[in-house]
Amino acid sequence: MNTAPKSEAELLERARQIAGMSFGELAKQANMRVPENLKRDKGWVGQLLEWHLGATAGSKPVQDFPEIGVELKSIPIGYNGKPLESTFVCVAPLTGITGLTWETSHIRNKLSRVLWLPVEGEREIPVAERRVGSPLIWSLRSKKKHCLKTTGKSSWI
Repeated sequence: MNTAPKSEAELLERARQIAGMSFGELAKQANMRVPENLKRDKGWVGQLLEWHLGATAGSKPVQDFPEIGVELKSIPIGYNGKPLESTFVCVAPLTGITGLTWETSHIRNKLSRVLWLPVEGEREIPVAERRVGSPLIWSLRSKKKHCLKTTGKSSWI
């Protein structure tokens, strides 16, 4: 595993260095086994990218790079350049939230600064041959209300 990046610029440079590389190449460098498919190994891509970029959070409920306030999100992209599936951010409890505000919420913290890494996601491409795309840093800066959709209901925060 790489050491944690000391700045956002260093993190972005690391992400740029792995752009264009295949999962097979990255897995070999990390001494990781490439799964045949991702049905049973859904988090494998994220773990591989975290290893290369130096994420330190592990399974803690904080941003992947808490030292610099950045969350890592990989997103599988199809041939048409559009996402193939939704991306999990975190669990949002529906009970025990009295007094919770958007500004102090765990989800806002996770989404405040995100390093998006697109990855080839078409299932016909063998996992080892799928490649990492170019990174993008995104910030949540809107003062607008945000809508959280839960099963059948919407909650404004």
